[in-house]
Amino acid sequence: MSPLRVRRGTRGAERKSGLTASLVGTLVVVAALALFSRFLPSRLTPFHHGGLIAPHFRSLAGLQVLLGDFGHTALRMIGATLIGSLLGAVLALLAAKLPVLRGAVGTALGGMHMVPLLCLLPFLRLLGFEIAAIGTTSLCFAAPIATAALVSWAQIPRALDEATRGLGLTSWQRLWRLEAPFAIPGGVTALARAMPLAWCVLIATEMLPVNGALSSRPGLGAHAAQAAAIGSVWQTTLAAFLIGVLAFLYDSCLVFPWQIWADRYRLRPLFDGAPDPWMLRFWRRTRLLKRAGEKLRRALAWLGDMRWGGTGFRPVVHAVSPSPLIGLSSGIFLLLIVVGFFYRHHALDLGDLGIVVAQSLISALRMTLALLLALALWLPLGVWLGLSSRRAAIARAAARFLTLYPKNILFPVLCLALTALHFSPLIWPLILCFFFVQGLLLAQILRGMRSYPVDLLQAAQNLQIKGWLWWSRVLLPGLAPALLEAVSAASMTGWTILILAERSSWTLQNRDGSGIGAYVAHAIETGDLPRVVLGAAVLTLCIALGEILVWHPLRVQIRRRIQPSQN
Repeated sequence: MSPLRVRRGTRGAERKSGLTASLVGTLVVVAALALFSRFLPSRLTPFHHGGLIAPHFRSLAGLQVLLGDFGHTALRMIGATLIGSLLGAVLALLAAKLPVLRGAVGTALGGMHMVPLLCLLPFLRLLGFEIAAIGTTSLCFAAPIATAALVSWAQIPRALDEATRGLGLTSWQRLWRLEAPFAIPGGVTALARAMPLAWCVLIATEMLPVNGALSSRPGLGAHAAQAAAIGSVWQTTLAAFLIGVLAFLYDSCLVFPWQIWADRYRLRPLFDGAPDPWMLRFWRRTRLLKRAGEKLRRALAWLGDMRWGGTGFRPVVHAVSPSPLIGLSSGIFLLLIVVGFFYRHHALDLGDLGIVVAQSLISALRMTLALLLALALWLPLGVWLGLSSRRAAIARAAARFLTLYPKNILFPVLCLALTALHFSPLIWPLILCFFFVQGLLLAQILRGMRSYPVDLLQAAQNLQIKGWLWWSRVLLPGLAPALLEAVSAASMTGWTILILAERSSWTLQNRDGSGIGAYVAHAIETGDLPRVVLGAAVLTLCIALGEILVWHPLRVQIRRRIQPSQN
């Protein structure tokens, strides 16, 4: 079914209201980037034609160096998680509590979902490496957590609001006793789903050269990049192994226990029969940690009992149909973007427009082929694994780890191997993109098979439905929502990872492949800030066009035609 046919069947208030914030937010972000590029210098430093320079290479040998890199990367992820969660909570509170800012924050969140965060790296690097690494990674959590909190608050039953007024609770008490418990499960789930992208972005900020030089700060990503630059496959592989250990420990010690703990606040628990993870059991059985947790609970309860704010009902926000002026304003924004980028610009001209359009088409072709190849591989294999409960349990654990693992740290090793096998640099990005997206697809297919009604499979078996009829009439309609979420999530994340996948020159020789990702990576490496902004705008538009023209119409069509029939 083509996206254009689906789109003709989804013209209505539901499709328009779902895309308004994303469309306006994306255009505002891109227009701001266009104007911002006019105030940037052409280059921070002169371009180094000899390839990468690394005047401050650290010694990569020794256990102490590896442990230091391990600890620095772990501390950066902890700091990014805390800052991103706090920023997401603040954005959600501003949108929910201040009606004046609701539209502005909603527009900002719609744009933040589309912006490739790695393009912020050269600007934040001016404030310091740690600020750049932690700040860029924390933005991976802010928008998903804020959006999840707003969605959760919109689903609070009106009867509970009436009960809070009957009990005489103030707005501050209602926030702690009603709204915060409703937002916790969705926020923790959003954090867990954003964790794979956050790991990839953190490793990318440590690996990617900025202004012609690799980072000399400790970190597993910097360790892998510097080892690849001097051709040390062993040190690169060792760093890739340690980042897998770190991601596994971080998930098993923090993220998964948070999901189990937050499940108590759901009206319908998702992990009702699941055993407690070992970290929660360790917390409950350790006397010191148990006392500290109890004191923290009492402190939060005392803080939530403060009678601040007024009493009253939660205001009901009615859905407003999008204004017909959105099309006119979108055209004005697009004209402003073109004028801002190319009219008498000190560093860009119309030739750059042709370059980025051609490079974007190449990258779109690669991304499409990678998604189709991964889907053709993992759809039958994932269905076969999901049909058996024993196989599915093992596969889900493996898929969770494969999804969390930042596979971009293996790009230098793969590029060194592809160089030895004499592969063309034009083929490298396709292989790397395929290698990156398959974990996301497998995890979503297994999740869809887990929620698939068993009665339908048994009925199809009793009716002896087999072959293509079984796939087209029984399985694929039930798996369609999970497959669509898998492909759309892999696509949106893949556009950001293209900056590393298409940048194949991890050694000291420049052998980058073509594509918009290589264009942005080259601009970041040479300190060409106007072209970094132009590449960021083009990547943002590519992500937004995929969501607006393909994924959202398909999502609405599936919701209308398949899910009501299942209910």
